[in-house]
Amino acid sequence: MPAARHAVILVAGASTRTRPLTDHRPKPLIPLLGRPLLAHILDELVGLVERVTLVVGYRAEQLIAAFGDTYRGMTLHYVHQTEINGTAGALLAAAPIDEPFYLLYGDNLIDRADVIGVGRYRYAVAGLPVADPRSFGILDVQDGLVYRIIEKPTDPPPDALANPGIYHFDEEVFPLLRQIVPSPRGELELTDLIALLSAHHPVACHVCTGYWIPVGTPWEALLAARFLLARMAQVRSEPYVAVNARVDEHAELEGAVVVGEGAVIDAQARIVGPTVIGQNAVIGPGALVIASAIESGATISAGAMIGGSVIGVKAIVGASAAISHSWLDDEAQVGHHAVLESFATATQPAAVVNNLLTPADLRTRGAIIAARAVVAPQTVIPPESIVR
Repeated sequence: MPAARHAVILVAGASTRTRPLTDHRPKPLIPLLGRPLLAHILDELVGLVERVTLVVGYRAEQLIAAFGDTYRGMTLHYVHQTEINGTAGALLAAAPIDEPFYLLYGDNLIDRADVIGVGRYRYAVAGLPVADPRSFGILDVQDGLVYRIIEKPTDPPPDALANPGIYHFDEEVFPLLRQIVPSPRGELELTDLIALLSAHHPVACHVCTGYWIPVGTPWEALLAARFLLARMAQVRSEPYVAVNARVDEHAELEGAVVVGEGAVIDAQARIVGPTVIGQNAVIGPGALVIASAIESGATISAGAMIGGSVIGVKAIVGASAAISHSWLDDEAQVGHHAVLESFATATQPAAVVNNLLTPADLRTRGAIIAARAVVAPQTVIPPESIVR
């Protein structure tokens, strides 16, 4: 069977769990290394599909303005989910579709290899090996076929496969979607489709081999940025400096460091990769930046220390401030000598990072500073704080 040339991506939800990062933008526009989350997902589809249907809702106008009608040779089509009634309702909003298609969620970083994997079958669901499947929908697999998805079982088998939200369907799913009734939480659940579909057709299981990073909280967004930085380091071992950037001869750039156009790195500053310094960002004298994404127009003042963090567009970090494993959203300000602390949580995130990050990287959390929020000078912000 030929693989689909069409993908449907669900991007309608308001995503309250990722606030404050989604107070002023839809989740697919959360910036990761200077590019929206959705762009990283679409990148994995280039060359596989010709058409992408985006099911939009919350702040749809921002998504449409950001991506337009095409992306890297793929035609983009937008349909509005006027009633936010669950993931099955979102897919129904995309009807009619009269051809095979991939179905993805717009808030997971996924690997191209696993999209190809589900495309080998007429109907398929990806299955993800995870350390603790109790917080997932789990595939009921018998002899390589999926019969249903069991939501968050309390006692899953040791070889249970989680549902990462990568599917291959065709037009015959739409009549079945109309048979789904609201779940106890009042939504039409896409996972209920699998039991209905398996009663009529074999549904294959593709066991994932690639990475998978969900972006369901601000700290998971930070983890996604850290993962993308680590992946960049796999293909880049030396610094790259844009032609019109200015790096002082007494500054140090170590490893996978990218310095964007118009950026300024002052004397005695030290940048340790994997790190991206965005366009027109300024790194002040004696500042230290390690494994971080500094977005365009941000300012890191003299003597400040940034580690494992995202500093948003036009954000300002004051002199001698210390920021660890934190996210400053656009135009946030952290005063001089302020400290954003971090600690390692007891819970290991469900992300699959193919050993590009250490367990400590995965578990360490700092603070989230909302767009245009201000942290006063000499303030200490404890781990897992959200400052608005």
